[in-house]
Amino acid sequence: MTDVTRVERIPAIMQQLEHLTASVQRLEGLIVREIQELKSEQIADLRRQNERLADDQRRAWEAIRTLENRGNQYYGSMKTAHTITATISALIGGSIAAVIAKFVH
Repeated sequence: MTDVTRVERIPAIMQQLEHLTASVQRLEGLIVREIQELKSEQIADLRRQNERLADDQRRAWEAIRTLENRGNQYYGSMKTAHTITATISALIGGSIAAVIAKFVH
């Protein structure tokens, strides 16, 4: 190939390089957009999972509070029943002691 032929080919080669550069830039833009879309989807998925976990945790705490309240109510009612039983026993014991004391004197 002669030097003239090589020089004549330079504009065609430059045009091909420009075309390749434009194609690479378009591909880069497509890749960046795809990555952004994927990141947006992943972030949205993570937010939905986080909301579900927060809802599950809230329901678990409500169940724990309900169990705790039931336990406290049971303990309170048992304590009240023991107090009433002790009071009635004391009244009956005092009454019996008073009756016995009347008969003994």
